[in-house]
Amino acid sequence: MEVKIFLFVIPKAIEAPLVRRMRGIGAKLTALSPGIAYDLRELGEPDAAAYAARALANSALLGALLALFITALLFATGRIRPEILSLAFSNKDVFAYSVNALLPAAGGGLVVFGIILAFLLYYPKILARKLAETVDKDLIFALKDMQLQISSGVSLFNAFVNVSRAGYGSVSKQFDSVVKDISAGEAEDAALEKMAAHTESEFMKRTVWQMITALRGGASLEGALSSMIDILKRDQAARIRNFIHELNLWALVYMIIAVAVPGLGSTVLVVISAFGGITVTEMTYAFALALCFVAEIVIIGFIKSRRPIVNL
Repeated sequence: MEVKIFLFVIPKAIEAPLVRRMRGIGAKLTALSPGIAYDLRELGEPDAAAYAARALANSALLGALLALFITALLFATGRIRPEILSLAFSNKDVFAYSVNALLPAAGGGLVVFGIILAFLLYYPKILARKLAETVDKDLIFALKDMQLQISSGVSLFNAFVNVSRAGYGSVSKQFDSVVKDISAGEAEDAALEKMAAHTESEFMKRTVWQMITALRGGASLEGALSSMIDILKRDQAARIRNFIHELNLWALVYMIIAVAVPGLGSTVLVVISAFGGITVTEMTYAFALALCFVAEIVIIGFIKSRRPIVNL
């Protein structure tokens, strides 16, 4: 399975040969994000070097597009004229002026390239964490179902089969792999141990290891499941409380950036231009507003990524 991210904008037909040529650079980039190979394996993408190469290619394209857009704005506002550029390589002064005029485009493109590349290298960790939270969300009801079946006299294997067919999302998929391993001849505890080694969810690991301990020690599975259900409920309630407290802080930061910074920033720019001897142009205002807009989008995305996935 291939990781699908909205910032991967290059068509497949063009991206595939680029990725093959950039795999070496991609392999070096994976060192900048420890654990990216493990996170990608959890998401079904075993080739970390290919993912990093895709991230590099798409980041470079988006940075170049922004640089071209800023260059077009510079031409539209008259800060750069074609007749001046035509003389850039024949006159040193004109060349220096052209380089200085194009610096905002080059700087903006490089900044966006670096931000998007860093985001894409970190994003698999966010996706893997969300996958684990999705497992935790469905785990409570899957464990309740399994506890009810075991207390009713259903065998453990049949309880696994029923949970794998019950539609508990990622939990059902993971128990389906356990059912297949047991059907292929593996012992129940060995199949559960394999699932514990591959799952990203800490609560799934703890639950499975408690089940393994109960199976090997002859203890009550029903009691082990009941204790894990209580722990999961308390943890999800704590996540909701923590998110509410965290949301108050980020809402304040968002209001400062969205309301206070543009208003006060305009006043500060006017004062600087009047007393500091620094020229403030329309481009300066446009760049500052663009930065605020990007910061707002980043904060909204960050808050969304921090929202706990719970199902109480």
